[in-house]
Amino acid sequence: MVSAVLVAYLGKSNRTGAMFLIYRHLIKTAAGPFFFGLFVITFLLMIQILYKFVDLFVSKGVPLWIATKVLFLSLGHTFALSVPMAVLISILMSVGQLAADHEITALKANGISLWAVLRPLLLMAAVVGIGLAAYNHYVFPESNHTLANLIYDINRQKPMLEIQEGQFTEMGEKMTIFVKHKDDLTGHIEDVSIFEKEKPDDLSPRLTTATWGTIIPDHQSDSLLMELFDGEIHEFPDKKNPQKYQVIHFKKYKIRVSNMERDFKESGRKARSDREMNMSDLLDAARRESNRQEEVIGRVADLSGNLLKWQFQLLNSIKRKDLLGRPITTQPGARRDKIVDGKFKALPMKVERVMDQAGYQEKIAESYTIKSNRFMVEFHKKLAIPFACVVFALLGVPMAVTASRNGKGVSVSLALAVYLIYYIFLVGGEKFADKGKMDPMLAMWSANLVLLAIGIPIFMKSVREGRILELKMPAFLLRNKDKDKTP
Repeated sequence: MVSAVLVAYLGKSNRTGAMFLIYRHLIKTAAGPFFFGLFVITFLLMIQILYKFVDLFVSKGVPLWIATKVLFLSLGHTFALSVPMAVLISILMSVGQLAADHEITALKANGISLWAVLRPLLLMAAVVGIGLAAYNHYVFPESNHTLANLIYDINRQKPMLEIQEGQFTEMGEKMTIFVKHKDDLTGHIEDVSIFEKEKPDDLSPRLTTATWGTIIPDHQSDSLLMELFDGEIHEFPDKKNPQKYQVIHFKKYKIRVSNMERDFKESGRKARSDREMNMSDLLDAARRESNRQEEVIGRVADLSGNLLKWQFQLLNSIKRKDLLGRPITTQPGARRDKIVDGKFKALPMKVERVMDQAGYQEKIAESYTIKSNRFMVEFHKKLAIPFACVVFALLGVPMAVTASRNGKGVSVSLALAVYLIYYIFLVGGEKFADKGKMDPMLAMWSANLVLLAIGIPIFMKSVREGRILELKMPAFLLRNKDKDKTP
């Protein structure tokens, strides 16, 4: 036992050697539960992933070897989430067992506080966190890219299933579709927005909006037909002249996307989404989207400025001749007044057109904002989740000591509470940040900040021999217990 070894070394005035043995024993004791927790949590997460993909495999008729490859590559995602949880389980099991064997008491009796117990475990958690961060940067993007390519090739067999409601779905490099609601059985979609680009880096895509529509896969022609109803088409007919802008209203409109369906074949897709990029690529991608957003916002400012300039020229008698044209000044007064009056009457129409253009540009800017936020969310997530290993280690030590006093059920309850808090903040923050309602950095680090705010006071109280949770036996049970002791 650690306490016996410690006493022996302290008796020989070899405190440094004793502390080394204690640290080694604590890390060795935590190693076994860590791998056990990693296996159990990964297995549970894989059940969820299997449930998610089983419908896809059945509906697509995916061969067994491809399904196995998909499940194996999915381990990369589960591994990134299960490691911090495994750290907490290892701390709870190892320190809890030491406390139950009264080794923690022996350490305290020899002047060793919980700080010394935490130190090697915190170091182990930091090493695991650094390793996980390196994994998130180097390994996870590549495995996720291979997985995404497989899913992409599988979805090409029936592309309608690839479109997700409430998300921007890339239908190739030149088309992006957003639907607020979607029925997979009927193909019915609502609140549709479609961005069509002439080339991948086009900053003025054609925007088609519709109240509702249907998606019809055409297996014979290898295409996808979208029938849209009650909508508008916004576009610049001449890209070189942004002043020319047109809006087309329609009752029914059809869009056909060719080469969308085929038998399974690896496409060698090169494009990468946010979860397929390492941290440096994510920063570059976010910077590009921010630059595009600034360009679009600049266009909105130019539209407003041009309108104000036009109004100023119309109202100012000196500048008005530049707007009307110099030959007009030679016309009789009645003729000139009629032309000026026509210009003023055209003002509301011009304002309405500028407002339509500004709304179109704002939708484009919003799409760039959402993309930039998604890149930054993924960047901070690759660092925030590994840091959770350190946070869980800080929380785990006092939780384990409490479990030894009040039973393992309390420890399990506290662990579930920690998981629930972390999951709610992580997933909720990601959703808010993706929609532009929360800063990506704050969204991803809020879970760690909240748990640190909870964990530090709890640990300090445990160091001062305070209980985190007091469990008292009900009074009537105590009376019955006393009666049983009466001779």
